[in-house]
Amino acid sequence: MRRAVLAVIGTVAGTALMVGAKLGTPRPDDPAAATATDDGPVSSAPPGPAPASAPPAAATASAGPPAPGQSPGRPAPAPPPTTPPAAGGLRNGTFTGNGAPARHYEVVTVTITVSGGRITVANGSCGNASGESRAICADAMPHLQQETLAKQNANIATVSGATYTSDAYVSSLQSALDRAKA
Repeated sequence: MRRAVLAVIGTVAGTALMVGAKLGTPRPDDPAAATATDDGPVSSAPPGPAPASAPPAAATASAGPPAPGQSPGRPAPAPPPTTPPAAGGLRNGTFTGNGAPARHYEVVTVTITVSGGRITVANGSCGNASGESRAICADAMPHLQQETLAKQNANIATVSGATYTSDAYVSSLQSALDRAKA
């Protein structure tokens, strides 16, 4: 009986060590690792209240009765931005930001298209992500792209559950915006 208990304990401890080794720790020369502390990642956003993000489509679809002429299964269209865009001074064209590492999971690259001084298209790429990282990145991209078009700058909200991807997206977006400045 003692051997069985010791075997189970050894198996559990070995499994925990293997999972820890699989997740690993960031390389010491990883620039993204330099921004982390014991309290969590350091934000490069200016101090102040965090920007609110739009509720998910599922929340808007179940928020109440549908508007006249709208089917019950479709979310209500997003209202137009209430403030003027802050993207003045951008040249027309397509600009690609530098690839930004999302820790050791993937490299995010953002490409924007500017027309009339406004960002009209924002595309993010998950690069070489695989498995769960790819799924997290793919789920976060539509939210980040929509937020980019709404805010017209790199001061966008982080997607919950995709913090590293969001931070990398913002970094690459800022790089693309810097290239688009007149």
